[in-house]
Amino acid sequence: MLLIKATPTCCTTILLLCLSLLARGATAILQTAQVDVQLSNGATYTLLASQASFGAYPKQGVDKNEAHGLTLAPTNNALLCQNVTEKDKNVDGTFVVVPRGECTFETKAMNAQRLGAVGVIVRGSLDSRYSVNKTTSETIYPTEFNDFDCAKGSASIPASAIAMLPDGKYDFQKDDPVLSGTSASNLCLANSADSLINCDSKACLLTGNKTESGDLQACCAWDLHIWLYNDPTFSADDVTIPAVYISLEQSERLVHDLETNQINVTVSARIRSSYNMSAMLIWALGVFVAAIAAYASASDIRSMTRALTRRLESSRLTDSGSVDESLVDGGVLQDGESVSLTNAPPSPRAYTQQAEETLELSAEHALGFIVMASSGLLILFFFKIYGIVKILYGFGCSRAVMQVIFLPLFEIIFRRGRITNKILCRTNIEDIGDITTIDLLAGICAYALGMTWLFVAFTVHHAETNTFFWVTQDIMGACMCIMFLSIIKLNSMRVASILLLVAFFYDIFFVFVTPLIFKGESVMIAVATSGGPPKADPMWCEKYPDASECQGGDPLPMLLTVPRLYDYQGGASLLGLGDIVLPGLLLSFAARLDAAKEFMGVVGGGNGTTRSNTCPPLLFCGFCNGGYFAPLVVAYAIGLFMANAAVYLMNMGQPALLYLVPMCLGSMMFMGTRRNELAGLWEGPKIIKTVDAMIYGEYEQAETTLVEEDGLEAVPSTKDDEDE
Repeated sequence: MLLIKATPTCCTTILLLCLSLLARGATAILQTAQVDVQLSNGATYTLLASQASFGAYPKQGVDKNEAHGLTLAPTNNALLCQNVTEKDKNVDGTFVVVPRGECTFETKAMNAQRLGAVGVIVRGSLDSRYSVNKTTSETIYPTEFNDFDCAKGSASIPASAIAMLPDGKYDFQKDDPVLSGTSASNLCLANSADSLINCDSKACLLTGNKTESGDLQACCAWDLHIWLYNDPTFSADDVTIPAVYISLEQSERLVHDLETNQINVTVSARIRSSYNMSAMLIWALGVFVAAIAAYASASDIRSMTRALTRRLESSRLTDSGSVDESLVDGGVLQDGESVSLTNAPPSPRAYTQQAEETLELSAEHALGFIVMASSGLLILFFFKIYGIVKILYGFGCSRAVMQVIFLPLFEIIFRRGRITNKILCRTNIEDIGDITTIDLLAGICAYALGMTWLFVAFTVHHAETNTFFWVTQDIMGACMCIMFLSIIKLNSMRVASILLLVAFFYDIFFVFVTPLIFKGESVMIAVATSGGPPKADPMWCEKYPDASECQGGDPLPMLLTVPRLYDYQGGASLLGLGDIVLPGLLLSFAARLDAAKEFMGVVGGGNGTTRSNTCPPLLFCGFCNGGYFAPLVVAYAIGLFMANAAVYLMNMGQPALLYLVPMCLGSMMFMGTRRNELAGLWEGPKIIKTVDAMIYGEYEQAETTLVEEDGLEAVPSTKDDEDE
């Protein structure tokens, strides 16, 4: 079992749960405007609407726009398709409501403007789905799936109830009440076998087919918001009033209220923050996870440092004749035991398993990274086996969650509750070991969480918007980073430079160069979004999200994600785990180097503080006088901030390593140069190898290492000098 503290992970979990509470307001919808309605009886409500691509754009916020009266289009020009030459006193200074159909949206807006209207609200109607063949005067009926879906609901309508006009046109004024609305006049609702329970619009369109009894077939009409596109015959400055669109269901309510009340409406653009707070949160989360994972990777050295410090303190107390009983009771100092600075450090048996589970990267590993990563990326790009990736990721992260969260958690519970951790099964397999009660409970909890996450991933459309899904994914990703950096180690700047530079050019190539090879398609972006956005029209995918052409666009799970907060247009800020663990290897190297210096400082009789023999004093972020870890965390934070700023300024995804590698690697080299330690860092500090050998039981074979190492000197504390 990896010896990782549970506290940092608990902090990560709490942070993610807090973000989930903030992100519940984030939804993805098309309506960018809103119509606030106030009735004469004092009642108010709000309708969400889509805006036109022509005319004036209302300001954000209801309080920034004026309220105006609402009226219907004149009865002699109900569709506002006939040319208007003068104002209408009933329309002047009001918003006018007009049905969709017969002419372009901009034509309706232009005629409303000529009538004196200050804005136009185009409402959904059934009439717009019918047209007439001008040669034969035959009615052209709506098309299945595009306009209606009989699987959502259908009914038989007596032919006598439909009042088609002589020229074949649909008479919306007489026929709409028969096929829409919630009143008893809606024969489609009344005659449907299931009362149109699956039909959201509660409205029907005639299909042009007849039943065996001679009745007309009517099926559930789709009622979605649409964009009001411009008419190319108009110039950009012709229409100067705002125009919005409301659905058939919304218009039923609005028109009904208008018949019984005087109405004032305020049309405004929906409020949207100018700043993407999720980008700042993903930045903070990325820095936090990278720092915690790197810091936790040196926990073994720090644990031994604390144990050695306690033993040294016990030795001083013994020499002075005053021994704290708690030190004996706690097992730090046994009866009759004394500690000498020349003795080997405490027994390494507790750390043997962790030593076996670590892997030190070499230059060959770094070069092999580009081959394996490129091959895997191209396989995903060509074969599109994204489902397999999700399954493998779910199982792998379940193991990480078990190691990082649940095993330490149950150990604390069992220890404080004085519960015996029984061995349930002896496997006699070295890599597995004995299975204990804690192992079983931790495994059940972790894999239950992972399997639930996988279930949501495969059954919920756009699962990344589901709060449970993205919070769990972020927790699993954080645990994976912590476990990765606790196993994989870098022990020299030479290997770190090779690895990060290879990753640097790999990221740039697959983001920016591959579009030149694959006809404008970026391999990295295509794989990250599970094959890219859906190929079908968004309107079609809103109706039929299960269609094969509507699949894709969902990000692969190997990343941290935070949805845009309180943004009706949805979206999310993403950070790949590779952008954490690859620079994190360098941060881990720095954390272990600092911890090793502290350990050797204690062994040498000091307090563990390190300083350079030759470096002049610098105050900025400890780039000279302090350790390496804290300044590298600052450098990582700056690099990640630069990547986020580039996304905002260029309005496109960025390879984060383009900014992280120069900042982290450059900062490490700068500090090493200033301290005259770069040569030692490049080949691998002997102090890390020595400390590893001392901790993991190879101290006797290790070369004796002085405290002065690579230009560094352990500084004895003033208190120690006085005691001596």
